[in-house]
Amino acid sequence: MRTAAACAVLCAVALPAAPAPQDPPALAVTVTDGVDRAEAGQRLDYRITVHNLGGDQVTGARIEQEMPATTVSATATDGTVEGAGTGEQKAVWHADLPAYDIQVFTAGAVLGARRDLGTSAAPGTLRAATSVCVYAGANAAPLACSGDLDDLPESQPEPEHGNGVGWAVAALAGALLVPGVVRAVRRGRARRSG
Repeated sequence: MRTAAACAVLCAVALPAAPAPQDPPALAVTVTDGVDRAEAGQRLDYRITVHNLGGDQVTGARIEQEMPATTVSATATDGTVEGAGTGEQKAVWHADLPAYDIQVFTAGAVLGARRDLGTSAAPGTLRAATSVCVYAGANAAPLACSGDLDDLPESQPEPEHGNGVGWAVAALAGALLVPGVVRAVRRGRARRSG
């Protein structure tokens, strides 16, 4: 019995205690480009604000901004741009976030024309959407995310389907001409048979 008790005491002293689970850092993030409408060829300048609301520093945070789907070129001040094709670009920053600190990151995106004219968020519009998420370490789940939406006008005019005036004129002409043609045919037949 003494051996078991001695072993328990020695094992407790020799083995480190499991660390207490920590709450994830409290972060808030916002992103804005200062406009509500954009169009092809326009450059949007984004301001990303990350606020560490907690009393502990977040070391090695990763801030990722997914650029709008029509982005043809992007920049990230003091960061990098990953992805090369339209719709595949994102800006990435790595930073330490001191306790109760606010940090600002900036990025830019030049929009191209939308490619898929069959989809629209509202008649005649599409949205230029961007999202920003903050990650800590190798954690796959974001600690905070935010987004910004801008309306894009129709990049190509909708095909005209007509307003029915052509059909109305054709119907009117037919209504006026057909009885006259029918009478002329009847008269011609009556002369030949008579």
